Amino acid sequence: MKKNNAGIIERRIKSDEQSKKLMSWNAFPALLLFVIFLGINGVMTGGLSVSFFRSFISTNAGAICVAIGVTATILVAGTDISLGSIVSLVNVVIVTAFEKGFSVPQAALLGLLTAVLCGMFNGFVVGIMRVNPLLATFATSIAFAGIALWILPYPGGYIDFTFGDWYLGNMFGIIPTPVVLIAILVLIWIFVMKLPVGLHIYALGKDVKKAYASGINVAALRFFVHTFAGLAAGVAGICISANICAGSPTVGSAMSMNSIAAAVIGGVSLNGGIGGIWSGIFGASFLSILISIVVSANLSSIVQSFIQGLILLIGVTVSIAASDKEIKTKIKRAIGASCIIQI
Repeated sequence: MKKNNAGIIERRIKSDEQSKKLMSWNAFPALLLFVIFLGINGVMTGGLSVSFFRSFISTNAGAICVAIGVTATILVAGTDISLGSIVSLVNVVIVTAFEKGFSVPQAALLGLLTAVLCGMFNGFVVGIMRVNPLLATFATSIAFAGIALWILPYPGGYIDFTFGDWYLGNMFGIIPTPVVLIAILVLIWIFVMKLPVGLHIYALGKDVKKAYASGINVAALRFFVHTFAGLAAGVAGICISANICAGSPTVGSAMSMNSIAAAVIGGVSLNGGIGGIWSGIFGASFLSILISIVVSANLSSIVQSFIQGLILLIGVTVSIAASDKEIKTKIKRAIGASCIIQI
């Protein structure tokens, strides 16, 4: 009997420890918000089906990929606000490639190569030339957007519908193509995190001066994360192009800021060194389901924008407060002081 009780207590302790680990996980609040709002969406639409999830992932895979990319740059105490412009550029490059007679793989690879080169250029400016990431990517954002407008001044163009069929279909028989594309980015990042480079990325995000002092190649790390972010934007551009089967030089214009907000809501610290790739994924998923709910409510565009902005502001504020130790300390002191006053 005593052995049974001891076993039960041991299992409860392990369960409590696992719960504490889950609660302390940076991405947990975003995951919880996503699940809650997913349930709300299910109630509003009459239930959640397989077709809904397929539609959700195919529509929002681009946003998730961009959030993955920007998360990588924030982790090294930087940022990248040019990713939306890179997405737009990839879209018009793919459209132009199809109009020139390129095949689906050729057009997709050309778009991906364009994005990687843009990311490498950002990495060179930020890492090698040591230009402030915000200023550098603000400048390149304007440049990339200008190139996109120069290539395709107006929305339109032709994209082979077989591209869309491939994207909306399955790979390996059962896995939706957008899921595979996102998984490739995740696996690349997980592989990098298993290497010493992974530790260096977080060390750089925690303290840039100490990273320099310890001999970490800061320039190479920043070059890598911006190149990876470019790759992520390239995958996002492929997803969006295949989903809409049309060209638009401004298709990614709002994605940069939304992706930064998604990363912060997901638990990534804007100071760097805190969070992870799942933070960006769940943060973007939450924002996407929020937008879906607001749109399905048939509210006016003004009310939709107000509600999205308000919830976004609350989410970002709460996430920053939850990850900031100084703010946590002040809140605890304030609560303690109020308790003393009541006594």
